[in-house]
Amino acid sequence: MKPLIAIVANQYEYAEEVFHHHPASYVPQFFLTAINAAGGVPVILPLVDRSAISRYVSLYDGFLLTGGQGVSSFLYGEEPLPKLGTTFLQRDLFEIALVKAVAQTHKPLLGVCRGLQVLNVALGGTLYQDLAYREKPSLKHMQIPTADTQPTHHIVLAPDTVLAQTFGESALVNSLHKQAIKQVAPGLEVIAHSSDQVIEALQSSTTDHQFMGVQWHPEMLLEYDARQLIVFQDLVKKAKQANK
Repeated sequence: MKPLIAIVANQYEYAEEVFHHHPASYVPQFFLTAINAAGGVPVILPLVDRSAISRYVSLYDGFLLTGGQGVSSFLYGEEPLPKLGTTFLQRDLFEIALVKAVAQTHKPLLGVCRGLQVLNVALGGTLYQDLAYREKPSLKHMQIPTADTQPTHHIVLAPDTVLAQTFGESALVNSLHKQAIKQVAPGLEVIAHSSDQVIEALQSSTTDHQFMGVQWHPEMLLEYDARQLIVFQDLVKKAKQANK
C-alpha cells in the first residue's frame, strides 16, 4: 500500500472575498502533486488542538512541513529584532510539537524552507532572524520578483547523501527565504550549503536519516528539473520502510 504522508496546513488569516474574510487552512498544490508523483498519498493536517498530535503520529507514515511565515524568535531564545518578518505562533507550536512526537518513532519527516527551520528549532538549534544579521554578506535568497518556478543559485552537496547521489556535487535551486539556520541542532548534520555558506539542507546524523530538511522549494522546480522529486521520493521510501 502507498504510505500516507501528512502535510501540515498553513492558514489564511485575511482571505478576503475567497472565504468571506474568514480564516482557511490550505496546502499549496505543488506539495500535493509532488507527494503523489513520489508514490505517496498526501493528507492535509489542520492546525487544531495539539492534543491531536499523538493520534496523527500513530495514523500516518510520514510527515511534511512546508514553507510560510518566519519562526517566532523566542522559541530559540531570542527577542525579536527589527527585520524579523511575520510569524504565526499557533503554527510554530503545533509543528514543533509534531517534530518532537515524530522523533519518538522511526517515522520520517521532511521540512521544506520554513519546515527546515522549524525542524532545526524543534531539535534545539537556532536561526538568523533575517539574513541581514549574518556576519558575512549573503547572496540574494529571496528571489522575488523572479519566478519561483525557476532556479537562481547553486548549492554544494555533501558526498554520500541521497541528494549527491542524484545531483552530483552541486545543484541549481530556487530561493525564497529571509531566515536561515544559525546553530545546527544536536543530532542534525549539514548536507548542503550555498557559496555564501548559508545552510541549504540538513539531515539526521543517525544511520536511518529519519529527518531531512531543505531550504529551497523542490516542489516548484519539477518542470525545470524532474530530479528534484528525489526529495519527496526519499520521504516516501522511508515512510514505506517505517511501516513494515
